[in-house]
Amino acid sequence: MTDPCSPQSGQELQELDHFMLYEVDNDESMTLDALDGYLHAIAIGPITLHPSQWMPGILGEGSAMMPPVESLEKLNHIMGLIMRLFNSIIAALEDEPREIFPLWNTQEYLGKEYDDAESWTYGFCAGVNLCRREWQPLLETPQGQNWYRPIALLGEDDFEPQQDALTRTPDLRGELALQIPQAVIAIYEYWLPYRQALYEREVAKTLQKKVGRNEPCPCGSEKKFKQCCGAAVNLH
Repeated sequence: MTDPCSPQSGQELQELDHFMLYEVDNDESMTLDALDGYLHAIAIGPITLHPSQWMPGILGEGSAMMPPVESLEKLNHIMGLIMRLFNSIIAALEDEPREIFPLWNTQEYLGKEYDDAESWTYGFCAGVNLCRREWQPLLETPQGQNWYRPIALLGEDDFEPQQDALTRTPDLRGELALQIPQAVIAIYEYWLPYRQALYEREVAKTLQKKVGRNEPCPCGSEKKFKQCCGAAVNLH
């Protein structure tokens, strides 16, 4: 059985790329670079999203969790490739020094090669939109706007009036792409304390002792729990 945290080989990434391009019957499904951007946004965001919340977005609006495939083995294999890509993103962010390795393409223009991050940023913005309300506290700060701006200029429609002028040429788009890795790491570090606090709160809930109905009420009233805070009319 393949380790779910093991990095993918180049051949496995090609296999996932082929699946997304040719085996998903939906014109709105993501390409591999868009998928990578999407998973980065989910990995660094303010809250933890369950795969059931983000997996349908990979295949296009109105899609099920996964498309029909010829066998359960193939389904599990593709799901495993996606989860391993997600886990590899998280592992790179947790390392010191933090790094990201975006899977976007390059293009050649007038004899020079440029990073082409448009599909990647489209996917990232789609990941942000899964919980846009939770992202707003960051996006409303000048610092957060500065981090998000190169991503949004390439990945959002009608982001700002000067957007077309700032993204007109491969050179301009390539310069924006170069700003993205450090911006993603900064966003990850911004949300990290918040995510840890949420995690610790959930752990505390699971560790909280359950009070028996006939035990003294924890509020200090010296009454039995069932006659105090545990009474249906007195819950507080």
